[in-house]
Amino acid sequence: MIAELEISQALSVISTLILDATTIAFDALGASATLKDLALDRFWRNARTLTSHNPRVFKERVIGDYAVNDTLPPYQWRIGVA
Repeated sequence: MIAELEISQALSVISTLILDATTIAFDALGASATLKDLALDRFWRNARTLTSHNPRVFKERVIGDYAVNDTLPPYQWRIGVA
């Protein structure tokens, strides 16, 4: 369960960093950031997909609940309806 907490912390930090980095890149490069040869739009979509599938809000709630209440994170590794 501690690994779940560490994964949640890592996803929270990395999601923020990658989204900030892509925003800065697009701001700095302007319209040329959308050039097909650079494929930065693909990089941005991959970053958004990662953060959508692993919502930071949920991960941060799990981290906070453990820090404040010593509540272990729920088991999340399942497919479909439990």
